[in-house]
Amino acid sequence: MNVVRFGEAPAYTAPGHHDMAMVRLQGREAGPSSDLWIGVSVIAPGGGTTLSSSPLEKMYVVLDGTLHVSNGEDEVALGRWDSCRIAAGEDRQLANRAASSVTVLLVMPLSADERARSL
Repeated sequence: MNVVRFGEAPAYTAPGHHDMAMVRLQGREAGPSSDLWIGVSVIAPGGGTTLSSSPLEKMYVVLDGTLHVSNGEDEVALGRWDSCRIAAGEDRQLANRAASSVTVLLVMPLSADERARSL
């Protein structure tokens, strides 16, 4: 069993992210995992990400607030408990257009190299 208290979750940064506070809840520096990692992002008003893609799929769950998600062609507004899957290689941009923060849960697989190291 690996327990990570939210107040002790390790913070991290990512390129192309602005006005966001991000912590890992499980996986990577937050503890052992053979397949995935879980994080929480708090996106300040006006914050978000640049339009970019990743070789790994991403799953987002909005815990609080309204998150705008775009793939460069379509945009949706996600509210509390709504979720969105971004496929590997699909562009995505996150934006908080509200006057209050948005809290988002992120679930991502580990890279092939990370999975191989955990075996």
